[in-house]
Amino acid sequence: MRLGVALLGLLLGSALVSSGLAAQVRHGGLVVSYVDARDAEQLAAVFRAWDAAAGDLRRLGLPVPARVRIEAALNAAGFAQRTGEAAGIAAITRGATISTQRLGALAARGTLPVTIRHEAFHTAQPPGLPRWLAEGLARTFSGEGSRDPAGVTGLETLSESALSAALAGRQPARLTQAYVEATRRAAAKLRVGGWKGVFRNAGK
Repeated sequence: MRLGVALLGLLLGSALVSSGLAAQVRHGGLVVSYVDARDAEQLAAVFRAWDAAAGDLRRLGLPVPARVRIEAALNAAGFAQRTGEAAGIAAITRGATISTQRLGALAARGTLPVTIRHEAFHTAQPPGLPRWLAEGLARTFSGEGSRDPAGVTGLETLSESALSAALAGRQPARLTQAYVEATRRAAAKLRVGGWKGVFRNAGK
């Protein structure tokens, strides 16, 4: 019986990939679509990460959109083609739509839960946040900042607007350092005013 189910899943998965069709699964207000049938194995982890993130966002006073869509690409090339971003970017959020790399690929890197949390923050972040602050807060919220290397980034003297430009430019040579620098600056603001204080003062 198990062999038959596994064989059926393999055949369905092959048909799904070859046809380019996306499967869709709804979890409350979240819809996840994916092309590689193997990504179904990651749905439980996606839902756990999303539910935890949504709860934490609400506790911070941030309204989570009633409907959010996660669209997982078939592969890195497909992600780049769909989003216009570099193939090495894990995910990008535009409005209430989150485009990600293949879920299985993120899971293999050990970054699936933090990627979901990071992008969940972007769906709910207050309007008007400068890019550097939005990214720094998202990485703090997701826990990515705790994995950052110690030492100088080399970007400590950049103005906030220049740091935002460095993040937007996606230059591989210093993108990692820009994310680390943004996270450190966001963390410094959080230590002074807390999350609500940062949100309150962000537009000033």
